[in-house]
Amino acid sequence: MSTPACAKLERLLNLTAALLATERLLPASEIASKVAGYADGKAAFRRTFERDKKELREMGIPLTTGTVPGTDPPVEGYRIHPRDYYLDDPDLAPDERAALHLAARTVRLEGASVETAFWALGGRPPGGDPAQELAVIPFSEHLATLYRAISDRCVVSFRHRGEPRSVEPVRLHFARGHWYLGGHDRVRAAWRHFRLDRIAEPVVGDAGGFVPRQAPAASLERPPWEMGAESWTAQIHVDADVADWALGQVSQDTRHERRLDGSLLLHLPVANADALVDFVLGLLDRAELVGPSELRAKLLERVRACAGSAQPVTTSAVTATALEPHAPPPATSAPSRPRRLTSTERMHRLLQLIPWVADRGGATLAEITERFDYPPDGLLDDLQQVVFMVGVPPYTPDALIEVEVADGFVQINFADYFGKPLRLTPPQAVALLAAATGLFRLTGDSALERGLAKLARTLGVNPVETLEIRLGDATSEALGTLQQGCRDLRPAAIRYYSYDRDAVTDRVIEPYRTFAHEGAWYVRAFCRRSGQERTFRLDRVTAAELLDESFVAPPGPIAATVWDPPPDSPWVELALEGPAQWVLDYYPASRVVWEGPICRARLPVGGIAWLERLLLRLGSAAQVIGGGSLPPEPGAAAARRILARYGE
Repeated sequence: MSTPACAKLERLLNLTAALLATERLLPASEIASKVAGYADGKAAFRRTFERDKKELREMGIPLTTGTVPGTDPPVEGYRIHPRDYYLDDPDLAPDERAALHLAARTVRLEGASVETAFWALGGRPPGGDPAQELAVIPFSEHLATLYRAISDRCVVSFRHRGEPRSVEPVRLHFARGHWYLGGHDRVRAAWRHFRLDRIAEPVVGDAGGFVPRQAPAASLERPPWEMGAESWTAQIHVDADVADWALGQVSQDTRHERRLDGSLLLHLPVANADALVDFVLGLLDRAELVGPSELRAKLLERVRACAGSAQPVTTSAVTATALEPHAPPPATSAPSRPRRLTSTERMHRLLQLIPWVADRGGATLAEITERFDYPPDGLLDDLQQVVFMVGVPPYTPDALIEVEVADGFVQINFADYFGKPLRLTPPQAVALLAAATGLFRLTGDSALERGLAKLARTLGVNPVETLEIRLGDATSEALGTLQQGCRDLRPAAIRYYSYDRDAVTDRVIEPYRTFAHEGAWYVRAFCRRSGQERTFRLDRVTAAELLDESFVAPPGPIAATVWDPPPDSPWVELALEGPAQWVLDYYPASRVVWEGPICRARLPVGGIAWLERLLLRLGSAAQVIGGGSLPPEPGAAAARRILARYGE
């Protein structure tokens, strides 16, 4: 007798087969009477059928509904159209599939499982050591929806910063740590970019709703102060010790003059004055906005307001118990148990492995287990006790799948309705395309290029038009040098601008691993200057040179740690009004409490200069209400230094 889990799996497979094999809409009454596995009784059938429909849709199985022709009163019917279900074979060569799998393991989109996509592509490539993760791309809840709109040429409507927009979507960009949608804005009658985390309530229109327009070139490569409707040319004088770093933050063709003392005069085109002020204040008192006078006045107005809102840092009156944790504590580890798949996980694998085994004339149990990540103790039972009983009505021997297992070799016949694998879901597709596009931009690997082109052609998209992935900003020279140092185990002499402490230092590091995280490149290394492991952000490395010596790398995997504040690190407690509450999305708050519209958050402080910049940017929308190991009035003190630089 079948277990409940096996009975459910068998019923779901039978339902999928019946809906794929039919050329008409099947009413629920016919499904209840003909599809094997449903209990007698209308109420019992309806409850089970509703759950089954939900699970099929969650697996990405395209369940079509409509009114059964000729019914009065109207009766709803169901089918799975083969054109919506089947994934055409992209005909990947072994090296192309291996290159795509390497991309999926090294460039990860948070919240999306790319591994499952390979079940539809013939399973995981055999062999190979686990690859070290190279980059993490943040997830956006709108990615799958907008990818579908792009691939189907659907107009999408949404609210962006509260304003209604109607857009012909063409491209998804990942740049500077954020996702953007690029397309023709019908409301503005112009090409626009929209940050996905500022999009709300997206609604996708009908397929084929527009003809794509050509995107303008490299519009997202511009710095923030060049993106807007204003028109200025700013002159900024930058001190010598941070001149190289500042030059790396602006466009490569920016007009500039190097002074004899090593300082820099930048001439920046400005279309967004507020963004330009943010950039200059990020340099604290090491830079001066010389002109024009209108921009200089805007900067000084903000700095004066910050200097005038001085509040001493005190120990917060809010106790630790009064503040709610911003994130739940990590779960305690439980004893490991043999992995068991749910019926949905088993079905997803079976729908992909059945056509693969049938098409190649058979495969060994060991090969199927490895390629489709199927626990060995469950695979044989599911093949012989579940798949063997699956078919289409009337479930006569000629209508059932035939499974033969002899000496560990599996053959599957009479499964024409499962002749092709299930198509990739939009989350799977965009995650795999993003991983492959991002890695190809770094490596230029020919096998990956061919595999990406074949996969995109099968999915009906043009990867060059649809996706642009920039994993991080770093000078190619510094990144290439330190990647070579990781490979050859050679130390490097670097000049580093510590943004948190506003200090430039020369140091020797032993680089272990480079990686990208949320739009920036990093290197994990042992720093001989500090005598400890450190993570260095590569766009702050202004010079790097390998030394003619070697070092021994630490054993085991190297963690991709961006910053792990020690328990005794300084902290600050801020009262944040609405305009400043974006801080919670960008920085790790250890504790948060809400008092009406005001949020009180406790943040770890990497360096006083980091806190000074943050307070200058937030202005009057944030107040320091407590802190540990901090100087008094950090924001006001920085503001007074800047005012002194401007002669006030």
